[in-house]
Amino acid sequence: MQNKRWKMRSGQNCAEQVKQLSEMYGIPPLVTSILLKRDVESFDEFINPNVDKLCNPFFMKDMSKATKRIAEALANKETIAVYGDYDVDGITSTAILTHFLRSHGGDVLYYIPDRLGEGYGMNVHAVEKLAKRGVSLIITVDCGITAVEEVEHAKSLGIDVIVTDHHECKDNVPHSIAVLNPKQADCEYPFKKLAGIGVVFKLLQALTEELKFHMQALYDEYLDIVALGTIADVMPLTGENRIIVKNGLKQISYTSNRGIRALIKQSEIDSAHITTGTVGYVLAPRINAAGRIGAPESAVELLLAKDDSAADKYAQLLNNENRQRQEIEQRIFEDAQAMLGDYQNLDDESVLVLAKEGWHHGIIGIVASKITERLNKPCILISLENGLGKGSGRSIKNFNLFAALSHCSEYLVKFGGHELAAGLTVTEENLESFRQAINQFAKDTLTEDDYISEITIDAELPIDYLNLNTVEKFSIMAPYGMGNPSPVFLCKNLAVTAIRTLSEGKHLRLNLSDGRYAVSAIGFSMGELAAKLKVYDTVDIVFNLDVNTYRGERKIQILLKDLRFSVNN
Repeated sequence: MQNKRWKMRSGQNCAEQVKQLSEMYGIPPLVTSILLKRDVESFDEFINPNVDKLCNPFFMKDMSKATKRIAEALANKETIAVYGDYDVDGITSTAILTHFLRSHGGDVLYYIPDRLGEGYGMNVHAVEKLAKRGVSLIITVDCGITAVEEVEHAKSLGIDVIVTDHHECKDNVPHSIAVLNPKQADCEYPFKKLAGIGVVFKLLQALTEELKFHMQALYDEYLDIVALGTIADVMPLTGENRIIVKNGLKQISYTSNRGIRALIKQSEIDSAHITTGTVGYVLAPRINAAGRIGAPESAVELLLAKDDSAADKYAQLLNNENRQRQEIEQRIFEDAQAMLGDYQNLDDESVLVLAKEGWHHGIIGIVASKITERLNKPCILISLENGLGKGSGRSIKNFNLFAALSHCSEYLVKFGGHELAAGLTVTEENLESFRQAINQFAKDTLTEDDYISEITIDAELPIDYLNLNTVEKFSIMAPYGMGNPSPVFLCKNLAVTAIRTLSEGKHLRLNLSDGRYAVSAIGFSMGELAAKLKVYDTVDIVFNLDVNTYRGERKIQILLKDLRFSVNN
C-alpha cells in the first residue's frame, strides 16, 4: 500500500547456539535469535554495556599532545576559548568542556558563531575577536576539521589551536597543536562513529587521567549530557555510543544538572521514563531551537546554570523558541511542497534541490529531512540572500551526500558534513549548474531500487505474542536508534474489524483480529490508508511494539510501519 519493500532479516541461527547464548546471558531465545541475525559482534558488550568497557582515550591520535597543552594552559592561567557549533552536539560539547575546564581552575570563555551571520565552523573574524580578548588557546568542538586557513590565521596571532571534531576529513587537516578526530586516516582509535561530544568526552577522560582525578566523578557529572548530544546527532547506537547512551539515559532520569531538570519540567514529560525518543523528539529540539532561531548561548547557559531560577528562565525561553521554530518549519514545508508540485517530471529528479529567498537558514535542514523521509530521495534546501545560497541537505541509504558534494565542489563556495547530512554554500549563479551536477552524480551512482524505501523485518510473530510480556523481553535491546533500531515484526492474516482516523484524518487506528485474539494498532501519518480499507479485509502488518503509559496504567502499543492486503484476501 505504501510502495515499501519488505525484507526479512537474513541469517540462519543454530538452535544450539541460540540456547547456549540465551542461558549464558539470561535473555529470551527470540531476542538472542534477532541479535545473531543483526550480527552483534560482542554479546557481552551489548548485553552489559558498562563504562569499564569504554576505550582508552589515549588510543586516539594526538590525545597526549592535547592533554599536555591543556594542562599547561590551566597551570599558567591562560585564557582558553571553547569554539563550538550551534546544534545540540556543538552546544552540549561546548557546555561540558567549558564546565570541566572552569571546575579545574581554568579561565575559560566560549564562542559559538551566529548561524545566519557567520555560518558553521571557525572564521577569521571570530578568531580576531578572541585574540583581542587575550585568548592564547582555542579548543574547537564539533567543528574545525576543515579550518586549515583559520587555524593558520590563529597561529599568526599567537594563538594555539586544538581541533576536536567528528566530521569527515578532507585531504588536508589543520596544522594545529593536536587534531582529535577518529576519522583521520592514520588514527587507530577503534570506534569511528563518535559524535562531536563523544570526542570531547574522550578528551575529558584523558584529562581526568592527566590531572589525576577520579573517573567515576566524570561519568556522574557529564554522562547524561554526552548521551543527549549523541542521540541528538543521530549517531549509531553501537559500540561506545551504546555504552554512553545506555548509562547516560539512566542518569537523565535523576540528573543533577539543573538545566536538564528544568527542560524536562518545561516539556511536561515523565522523568522516570526517558528514552532515546524522548531525547530526540522532545528535549533535543528545544535545545536546537536556540541555535536555529535564537541565540545558542542561551542553551549553553541552560546546561551551565548554577541555580534553579536561571535554569527555569532558560528552559522557558527555549520552549517558546521551539514553538516559533515549529511554525516557521511548517511554512517552509508548505512552500517546498508547492514547489515540488510544480515539477512536471519530479520522477526524473534524482536529488531534490529547492531554493527560495526568505527561508530561515536554521530551519531548512529539518524540512529537508521531512521531504527525504516522505519521498525517499536526497533533498537539499537552499536559502537565498543577496546572491548567495546557504543550504542544508539530507540523504538516503547508498547515497553518500558528503561524497556527492565533494564531486560537485567546483560549484560550491564551501561544504561539510556526513554521509547522510551536510551543509553547503553556493552562489546563486552556480545554483543551476550545481543542481545538474549533483543529479548527474546521483544518476551515475543510484539504481531505481535505491529509491524504494525498505523495511527490514526482524521476526514474524503470531498475534497472541502481541502483549506486554513480549515488550518486556525486548527491553534488553534498548536503547534504540541509528544502528540499533527498535525490533520490527510481521504479523499475517489479520482481519480488520474497525477503522477510524485521528487528528482530523492524519493518523490511522485499526482493530485487528485472527478470530481468537484481538489487538488495536495505530499508524501515525497513515490516515490516507483508511479510504483504501474496509471492515473484514485481511491484512499483513509490519510494526514496532511499545508501551503506552497513561495515568500510571501501562498498555501495549502496536505502531504500524506498513501494511498490505494478505495474499488470500
